[in-house]
Amino acid sequence: MRTKSILTIFISVLLIGCSIYSVSSSDEDMYKLASALTKLSASVESTVRYKDPPQNLSDDELFKLATRHDPSLMQPFTGYKLRVLNQERHAIVLICSKDGTRAFLEDAGCTSKLDAHLWQSEPQPACEFTLTVAQTCTLH
Repeated sequence: MRTKSILTIFISVLLIGCSIYSVSSSDEDMYKLASALTKLSASVESTVRYKDPPQNLSDDELFKLATRHDPSLMQPFTGYKLRVLNQERHAIVLICSKDGTRAFLEDAGCTSKLDAHLWQSEPQPACEFTLTVAQTCTLH
């Protein structure tokens, strides 16, 4: 009986440890993605600000144009849906789940730090922009 109790406790501790590790691993992944996003959003911001691309470009076309000088900027986002809001010669980039149902990160290219860690929000927000160019970029 004592052996069974010890085994149960051991397995419980092991499972709790694994679940804690997976959460911190996910946190680490999101922080790495956030760092990559600030670089990507700055590149998109530069493109819409100084290259004056046509307003009717799709998100994919705008990302391709913005990363033509360094396509590796897109590499960290494989497996995610990327959206861009292009208004008033500014850009906001939104990273969502591959199926486009949940938002994870949002960044305005006009700011130096990541603007929104949406993956930490409860409940998890939909893949919709929460930032506006008028509020975010006119302050900087």
